[in-house]
Amino acid sequence: MISIEKLRKILPRHISKIRDKKRIYTKNILLFVQKNPYKALAATLFSFLILMILGNLFFAPKPSAQDKAIPAKVAHIYKVGSAPQIMYQGKVEKAGVIKIVAQTPGIVQSINAYEGQEVIKGTNILSLSTNYSGGNVLSIARQIAGVQLNTANDTYNLQKDTIAKQRKLADNNKGNTAILHDIVTQSTTDTQALLDLQTTVVNGIVSNISNLEQTNVGGINDAAILQAKQILTQYQAAMVQTRSAFGNLQVQSNEASENNTLLQYQITLQQLDLQEKNLNMSLQLIKLQYNMALVNEATMFPSAPFGGTVDKIFVHVGDNVNPGTLLAQISGFSQAVEVVANVPQDIAEKISRFEPSKLYIREKKVSMLPTYISKDATNGVLYSVIYVLDESFAQRLTDAAFINIEIPIGVADTTDIDPYIPLDAIVQTQEEAFVYIVDDKDIARVKKITLGQIQGRYVQVLSGLPQNAQVVLDRNVIEGDKISLDR
Repeated sequence: MISIEKLRKILPRHISKIRDKKRIYTKNILLFVQKNPYKALAATLFSFLILMILGNLFFAPKPSAQDKAIPAKVAHIYKVGSAPQIMYQGKVEKAGVIKIVAQTPGIVQSINAYEGQEVIKGTNILSLSTNYSGGNVLSIARQIAGVQLNTANDTYNLQKDTIAKQRKLADNNKGNTAILHDIVTQSTTDTQALLDLQTTVVNGIVSNISNLEQTNVGGINDAAILQAKQILTQYQAAMVQTRSAFGNLQVQSNEASENNTLLQYQITLQQLDLQEKNLNMSLQLIKLQYNMALVNEATMFPSAPFGGTVDKIFVHVGDNVNPGTLLAQISGFSQAVEVVANVPQDIAEKISRFEPSKLYIREKKVSMLPTYISKDATNGVLYSVIYVLDESFAQRLTDAAFINIEIPIGVADTTDIDPYIPLDAIVQTQEEAFVYIVDDKDIARVKKITLGQIQGRYVQVLSGLPQNAQVVLDRNVIEGDKISLDR
């Protein structure tokens, strides 16, 4: 073995020899390049060429196996003989979404619900007042009507008892003219007092009607005004009858007659009967007036008409509102949704009852038959085509929004000699027209066709289309493409 000492002596000599040889080779190469520069350049390029060829042969990546299958193109097709489709816009109508508006003028005193709150039927949403201090004229009117009703209830039995006693007194003193005359006089006085009370009630009803008519903006108080006038008419008619009967009784009581005593007795009984009927009628009218005051007062405290969620409060405390001012919106827990398309009469009469329409609800396409087609015009000269949707679509649709609807017109007829196809499918040149159809292997093929008349978005094909052909509607298809059908 060579010792370390020998290596130390030999190694420098070898390194020195290698360096000397390197210098000699380098010097020779440089001399060759200087003397023959073109040959040196050619030799260098040739060396690089050899290295590139060897690199491609030994180091090139192997080609990976490629799927030579051509993917199918998704295309929309139209089957010859299908009912033509016409696009219309349908308006969304949702039941269960209510906008609460002011029915009487006032100041927003308090807001008793917040946005997002779930409320039940009858929940008070906000409160109105007549002035900024919180005073409420309609509440005071209700209190006045309540006092009148309490007074009428408290005195009703007493007046009934008085009439009963007067009747008994008339029976006991039938032969005493003077006593009967006193009874008639007393009955006359009582009846006059009752007429005065009725006059007061009538004046109150007339005043209430005047207030309702002054605030009847947009006809919101029409129902209340009609009800008040009906009560007023009944009450006035009763007063006329009372005055007429009372006058007749007075005349009869003053007529000289052999049977004056008997007549006086009969008049007394009739007067008492009339007084009792008027008493009952007055009590009923006062009750109705109190109920009407309750209805009027409720307009100052708008409430939820059904259970739901408060979507929006449109006013703030202190706002001055008038009849028709939007106050709040509530979405009911249960909502019915329908879409209404307004179409001309000739279209309404030709809508297919067998092929479903297509409703485009956001990214979803829903196929369904019309629920109902109106028999007469409902919007000017237009007819209504109604589609009732499932409640699950309520969250996807907005009330009064519009969606697109494809409505099939007529009935599919695959035996038609000259079928109609959509204009979108035609490839037109100056001299010829072509369409792409899908063969039985789902491959696109070109067919030369002869065109006829145009009807809307459809054109008649006189020749060139085979029966039951499936026509491609998309423009990105060429002959020989594999087609994936999207109907």
